[in-house]
Amino acid sequence: MFLVAHPNIKKSILNKKIVKRIHDKNKGEEKIIIRNLYNIYPDFKVKVNEEIKILFNVEFIVFQFPFYWYSYPSLLKEWKDKVFTKLYNDGKNFLSGKHLLVSITSGAEENSFHAGSRNNFTIDEFLRPIQQTAFVLNMIYHGYVHISMNSLNNNDIKNHSYVLEKHADKIIFKINQYLSFYKN
Repeated sequence: MFLVAHPNIKKSILNKKIVKRIHDKNKGEEKIIIRNLYNIYPDFKVKVNEEIKILFNVEFIVFQFPFYWYSYPSLLKEWKDKVFTKLYNDGKNFLSGKHLLVSITSGAEENSFHAGSRNNFTIDEFLRPIQQTAFVLNMIYHGYVHISMNSLNNNDIKNHSYVLEKHADKIIFKINQYLSFYKN
């Protein structure tokens, strides 16, 4: 499942193109379920049981979001709180062994995420709540992939598209790589 959490995907540059690439690469196979939370739940009223049914049938979950103020958008937090809390409280541990990957976009280069730099902490440190959630639910956490708006050459649209396609392809590669590795 490719869970997209962008409050305004229509105005997005990075997330919109990543989602389109995932959609286009998935055509015909329909292996990856793309769920755009802000389109599905504009009122923030997450249908927990519906989400749980979908989760039951997937092996790999990707959280795709813009990195806002060192965290994820509020609807992803709401989704995570509602869905994962219900699973946890009900003692249903079917997320055990399922895979989780985080794909983030930001305005800052990855090398600015370390002690003494502008962002002062690593991306891993900012993602600790997601890592810990995966740990508590006994999921297999595969870290993150990151792309920065600053990494794109604003003058070269072809390069722009190529970099975004490579980012999306990296996500698909990781999904396929880990699923085939863990099935053997």
